[in-house]
Amino acid sequence: MAMTSEPLPAAQSVSFRAPPPSPVAPGRRSPFANNDVLTEYLEQSLKVPDLILPDRVFPKQKSAQNPPKIDLQDLISPEKDSVREISEMVAQTGCLEVVNHGIPRDLIRLVLFLSAGVFEISPEKKKKAARLPEMRYGFEEAHGEEEIGDQSEEFMWCGDERMRLEMEGIWPFGYSNFR
Repeated sequence: MAMTSEPLPAAQSVSFRAPPPSPVAPGRRSPFANNDVLTEYLEQSLKVPDLILPDRVFPKQKSAQNPPKIDLQDLISPEKDSVREISEMVAQTGCLEVVNHGIPRDLIRLVLFLSAGVFEISPEKKKKAARLPEMRYGFEEAHGEEEIGDQSEEFMWCGDERMRLEMEGIWPFGYSNFR
């Protein structure tokens, strides 16, 4: 085949643009040496974990069998950093036990005995006073594996007028001023 430097006649020239070349020539293998390793890596790294949400807005907390103790006399003492200590206790367990408070044991026993009537309310009345996200008080229901009885029952309350009015028809006789 002879090469000539003469231009082609105008009738023979074709005016069109060719597409750019393909980045990977057909029939060639992937540039990755081991497709199996790449495939395994992608399968493992692209897994989305399962999301498990709680069944309630406020899940019941496990009761503290031995809550941390704070001595009331330490609160009065200027040498102790009691505020920081109390904050840490409450942040860890959600509660604490106050000791050295000066309240007679007989009075504590009497209050516990008298307040037991609150938990003897019928289930129908407890449902009327069930704790909801928008209310800061009410009965917590037992769910799942929790045992039924006074050990698994809670009543959350606060002293406001709205609560008193709503609870008036629910409290047992003699508990209308329970606060």
